[in-house]
Amino acid sequence: MGGPEVGDDDVALKQITTEVTQHRQRAAMLDNSLAFSRRVIAHLPDYVVLLDREYRVSWINRVREDLTLEQVIGCRLDAFIKSGGFPTAQRAIDRAFETRSVESYEVEGFGKDGQSAWYHVRVVPLVLDGTVDHVLLFTADVTERKRAERALLDKEEQLHRAQRLESVGQLAGGIAHDFNNLLQVIEGNLSFVKEALQTGQNPEKDLEQALRATERAGELTAHLLAIGRKSRLATQRVVLGTLVEDGLRVLRRAIPESFNLHYEAPLVPFVVELDPPQFEQVLTNLCIHARDAMPGGGTLAIRIEPDGERHVLMCVSDTGRGLAPEHLSRIFEPFYVTKGSGSGLGLAVAAGIVEAHGGELTAESDGWNGTTMKVRLPCVPATPAEPPAPAPGGAPGGSQLILVAEDEGLVRAQVDRILRRAGYSVLQAENGARAVELFEQHQASIALVLMDVVMPVLDGWKAYLRMEALQPNVKVLFTTGYAANVLPPDYGARGARLVAKPYRREQLLALIAELIAQREQPVQG
Repeated sequence: MGGPEVGDDDVALKQITTEVTQHRQRAAMLDNSLAFSRRVIAHLPDYVVLLDREYRVSWINRVREDLTLEQVIGCRLDAFIKSGGFPTAQRAIDRAFETRSVESYEVEGFGKDGQSAWYHVRVVPLVLDGTVDHVLLFTADVTERKRAERALLDKEEQLHRAQRLESVGQLAGGIAHDFNNLLQVIEGNLSFVKEALQTGQNPEKDLEQALRATERAGELTAHLLAIGRKSRLATQRVVLGTLVEDGLRVLRRAIPESFNLHYEAPLVPFVVELDPPQFEQVLTNLCIHARDAMPGGGTLAIRIEPDGERHVLMCVSDTGRGLAPEHLSRIFEPFYVTKGSGSGLGLAVAAGIVEAHGGELTAESDGWNGTTMKVRLPCVPATPAEPPAPAPGGAPGGSQLILVAEDEGLVRAQVDRILRRAGYSVLQAENGARAVELFEQHQASIALVLMDVVMPVLDGWKAYLRMEALQPNVKVLFTTGYAANVLPPDYGARGARLVAKPYRREQLLALIAELIAQREQPVQG
């Protein structure tokens, strides 16, 4: 007797049972996977935010401990960003919606307990059914990185400040050294003059030495003003090659015969706007530096070449040992000396003059095979102007009335003495306001105003404008020991002139006579 037969229904039931079991297992696995995914998303270190086109939060993977989901869902993104930062986020989000590209931005927002926090955000467009109605923001807290960057910047600023203080200290020490030497010469020779006068001897040689020291002091202050980019420029349009050729004719006397001086003239004339005497100083300083870099002789090469369409380069090269990187980075600092001799001002003065002309002076060296100094200047598309006619010589006097406005009492007294000895009458004012008062009272008699530019109460230019309103043809000779561009560019066209301190008596009297002569010339009809 056999066992029971298995029918088709039993087979079908078994198959259904197996499929149901497998389906339940897959469903359980899916539930577990979704639960796991939710746990993973909830524990991501980054915030993941679903944002709609109105910048409202539709979903977020987690919230801060001090917030609830109800406080976040439905809020606009700008509620979590510090003032001024939302436009940056808005631009990146709008680009993601429009271009469907992944964008990123950094923004300062609010952290725990309202503290400031920085976030790096990646914006990922969410494409569903071919459209983008939402974007995902993957937001990483980068506050610590920002703090580290800020700390690094602070340390760099401290280093730069220390380097600036070192340069200032070096500059002050160099100035004190040079000026103390000059004061020693002046004081010593004046004491010799006093002794000579008491004993009936001729003090002329001692006076000449003291005068030379004062001239050297004037040159030193001019160099310092050039270093500080405060030099006043009397520019004109010149052909750079012609200026260099003229300068080299003089410089050849300062270059020993053991040197090969090679000049490579440009193929085309480059017209630049320069103060010729000051630029000759640049050329001289660069060539002297190149000469000193080759104590045993060598080649000093100068070439002029185009640098783009609007600039020109003047390169001065030597075949010396070159400059090490630690020297190259400081070569233009005042009083920084790389050789045993020299004042340390030559290259600093050259750099100041070049920058005052809107140019740039750089140095290149590989450390063992020479150095090249490059002067980069803007070109001007114009025909060079004729050089100005030389000022008339001599120092004639006169009998006219001159108003002297000078806030430094010793200088005012000295100018008064110079003018009275030349036959002029003098009115004195200690500031611009007093000068205007005296001018109002005596304008019919005043032939010229000699006025300092920088004065208390009312500066020289403002005083001049008030005088000009009273008498349009007033003649003014400005003076200044601070030779910066403190006067407007059109001061010369308005009939005023400028002389920089220190000036020689003959120079001052010649300028005064010239301006008075211009004033007294009859107007041609």
